[in-house]
Amino acid sequence: MPKKQLVRLSMSLDEELGHALDGLVRAANYQNRSEYVRDMIRERIVDQEWEQNAAGVLGTVTILYNHHQRELCGRLTEIQHDAHVHILAATHVHLSHEICAEMIMISGSAAEIRKLYLALKQPRGILHAALSMSSTGEELH
Repeated sequence: MPKKQLVRLSMSLDEELGHALDGLVRAANYQNRSEYVRDMIRERIVDQEWEQNAAGVLGTVTILYNHHQRELCGRLTEIQHDAHVHILAATHVHLSHEICAEMIMISGSAAEIRKLYLALKQPRGILHAALSMSSTGEELH
């Protein structure tokens, strides 16, 4: 892959905002402002992909549940099989005798992934569910 050309930017911030930026850079353990701002821009690009219901995004749904809940495991499998998204991977972990965690990586449209997330968090026995929204990376080069 050819080396990317850098574009130098100059920006003006009032002193308070500049100090706030420096504090954020230090707190996040970045080496410099450029790296921090670059990551902020990428995060905003991913946010826009989701806001605009992009056709190709990536999401990870994490669910915590009591696997002793009657018929729950079968229901979770059924929900995933009925989803109109591409499930890339699923990992099941036993946290205790009763509690399990499952992480499901999904590609599809933002709306389809949100729909699957909502379906997975609703069954009785689900203790917590979270959706991590990401990108396929196509817009981040």
